[in-house]
This record gives sequence, C-alpha cells and structure tokens, in this order.
Amino acid sequence: MENGKLIFFKVRFNNFRDVSGGTANAVQDREEWDSTECVLCLPESYSEDGEETPLILACHGAGRTVCEESGELGGLAYCDECIRQGYAVLDVCGSQPHGLTMGCPEHVFALHKAYRYAVKHYNLSQSVLLAGGSMGAHTAMNFANTFPGIAVAMGLFNPRLNMDGVTLDGHYCVGTWDKTQKSEKKRYSTHDRIVQIYRFPEDEWCEENTVGFNPYRTRSFVGADGKRVVIPPCPIKIWQGLEDTTVDPVMTREFVSSVRRAGCYIELHCMEGVAHKGTEAMRAELAMWFNRFI
Repeated sequence: MENGKLIFFKVRFNNFRDVSGGTANAVQDREEWDSTECVLCLPESYSEDGEETPLILACHGAGRTVCEESGELGGLAYCDECIRQGYAVLDVCGSQPHGLTMGCPEHVFALHKAYRYAVKHYNLSQSVLLAGGSMGAHTAMNFANTFPGIAVAMGLFNPRLNMDGVTLDGHYCVGTWDKTQKSEKKRYSTHDRIVQIYRFPEDEWCEENTVGFNPYRTRSFVGADGKRVVIPPCPIKIWQGLEDTTVDPVMTREFVSSVRRAGCYIELHCMEGVAHKGTEAMRAELAMWFNRFI
C-alpha cells in the first residue's frame, strides 16, 4: 500500500467443529490445528509509543484472498483512504487456502486469532472497526456478533448478508445458497462452498449448522406482524450500488429495515449507476464514517 507498511504473518487456529450433536460419554472435542496467512498494514503515522493506532478488520469478499507470494492483500483495498488517515488495517486468508470461507465459524475464529496477535505485538487499539465488501460483509457481521465487546462500528459495501434468500413484496431475492451456477474459472459454485464450509449433511440445507453465522437471522426475531427484527451489536453504515446484480438492492434495503425495526442505528447510501464493486466515493465515506468513532 502506498501509505503504509505491510506485515505478513501466520496464526494457528483450531479447525475442529463438532456439529454431530453426539451424546457419547467420551471426549469429543479435537485439536485439528491449521494456520492461515494474515496481512497487517501500519500507516505512516504509526508509533510504537504513545497513543494506540485505531485498528480496522477489513474482511475480503469471495473474489479476494491474502497471500504474500502473489501479493494478494484481501480487504485492504477497501481501506486505502483510512490507511492514509492513520488507521491500521488487518485481514486474513481464512480457514482454507483459497480464502473462500464465506464468514464461517473457522474463518471468524482465525480472524480473532490474528486480531489477538496484532494487538499483542503492535501498539493498536483493542476495540476495532469492521469493514467488508460482498461476502466480506458476511464475515464482518459474524465477527461483530460473535465478539460484540470488541466491535465499535461497521462499514459494509454491497453486503451479502442473507444466506438462504428471502421473499419481499412478492419479489424473491437470491441468497448465497441459491448460487448453484459454476463459472468457467471456478470448479465449484457458491452453493457447493457453503455445503463444504458449513458441513451440511448430504448436501442439504441444515439450519442448525448456520446458527450464529447467518447475519439476517442472528440476534433476531420475527415480530407479531411477521417482519424480522435484527439487533446488531454496533452502528452500521452500508453502501449499495443500485446496478448490482450480485447482491439484490431490495435485500439490502430489507436488512436496513430489519435493523431499524429494532430501534438500532444504521445508515444506507444507495449509489446510482454502481454495480457490485467498491468506488472511490465509498472508500472516502468509509473513512468519514469511522472518524466518528475514534
């Protein structure tokens, strides 16, 4: 990054997750240690002494990863203006080398391990801001919901926040589970990846395996009027391109409405003529949004 120093490192995390619900009178937990590559960008203003540098966890989407050898920087690109203004930014590859772990528990636990490493070895704030684009927004929401005492605020670009789709005003909004089409570049679909990383039995949707990691359903309830209410752990701002064909803007508006039904704070900036990508305006406003909280 032009305005910061890149530091690559690896952390170990336990890749085991018991989803069997077994009742045997025996130790069932395992330690299946794995490692993930991480990247931390320190701004030019960083100092080892004095005031802590504010830290952003910048969660990459399905089209990115973190890899020192190939120069892949994950979600750091979302935060170039933030780095220029003095923020440190951290991202991890995730619980699989290709990075396509879709905000699953292992990815979130690995990100927490990287966060703990970063604040231990560098002069960084222990409270964090969270940024994410597309499926990275899914990871950011899941991290904030899992570790609510750490998250201060979130900024999300074109967020994929609903795994299994939803019908709104007679219009069906496609969720990640519906994405069964394989592209020429990918050997398996988004649908296939969800089966793999959430460990669905027999390739069938398993609601129990997604509990706590499906943002539209986590920390939520359905009111007497049949409308869902979502209670996030911190303030959120969302930027949504209205020409986006990957994330339906209708679904984003519904997520915003579900948070407002709870009386919680959320902002939405809809952007005409913008598809499924980040823009200079989004990145500039992300820095302005985060500046409110430091």
